Amino acid sequence: MASSSSSSSLTIPANLSLLISNLSSLITIKLDSSNYNLWKSQFYNLLHATNLAEYVDETKLSPLEYILDKSNTEKIKNPEYAQWKLYDSHLLSCITATLSQSVHASVLHCTSSFEVWCILKKCFTTLSRSHLHHLKNKLSSVRKTSSIEEYLREIKNIADQLALASSTTDDEDLVLYTLNGLPE
Repeated sequence: MASSSSSSSLTIPANLSLLISNLSSLITIKLDSSNYNLWKSQFYNLLHATNLAEYVDETKLSPLEYILDKSNTEKIKNPEYAQWKLYDSHLLSCITATLSQSVHASVLHCTSSFEVWCILKKCFTTLSRSHLHHLKNKLSSVRKTSSIEEYLREIKNIADQLALASSTTDDEDLVLYTLNGLPE
């Protein structure tokens, strides 16, 4: 990773440059109300591949904007903060560039990539109790009416939605639901 000795020589590291220059070809969809899991999977894999996931999972915390000088008497701008802010601002731009207009409106007030990531996660993974009941009921009543691939895909989709809402279904129950939905 490139580093700098002063705020005037801030540089963008190669991993962030890679993300910026290839974003539109690597993130193939814009996040909307129906594709959060797909979008998140694409984006998070890209963040891991470029070693930037730490900005959205809060392991790379923002340094202090000001620090004391060597004599501990005067506040000065922290060069580490300036570099962190540069990276985070570019990452924030990359994330918001992949949002649909309606989703982008919900994160306009955010000032960091971590804040946007958290709000998106909360918006798209928080399901109401009634919706959870609906999903569980749907899982127990799903029936095979088309190809086996479509049937299994439907069961997996419902199980994934439940898992996303922190309401996992164990494998034995999934097998039971799957078998119960098959014709005699």
